[in-house]
Amino acid sequence: CKCTPAPVYLINHGLFASSPITPSLVIDPQVLELVKNLFTRLTLNTTAWCEALYSFLDGQGYKLQGKEILQHQFSNAFHWYLIL
Repeated sequence: CKCTPAPVYLINHGLFASSPITPSLVIDPQVLELVKNLFTRLTLNTTAWCEALYSFLDGQGYKLQGKEILQHQFSNAFHWYLIL
């Protein structure tokens, strides 16, 4: 249905949005669970995680808007994932 908010639609399809209003990044909840498990064993550092992810995706040919944008969007998604 076109009236379903994007984050609800994404959750119903097994994905997690970076924002509850206007998501611009979608993350598989399994990735968020991996990061959660890593951060319970390592020092919490979303900046380093996002730099590694950016470098990995860049090497795979994906072109993102920038490291800072990815870090901000991922941090938002991870924050809400932990709360919900």
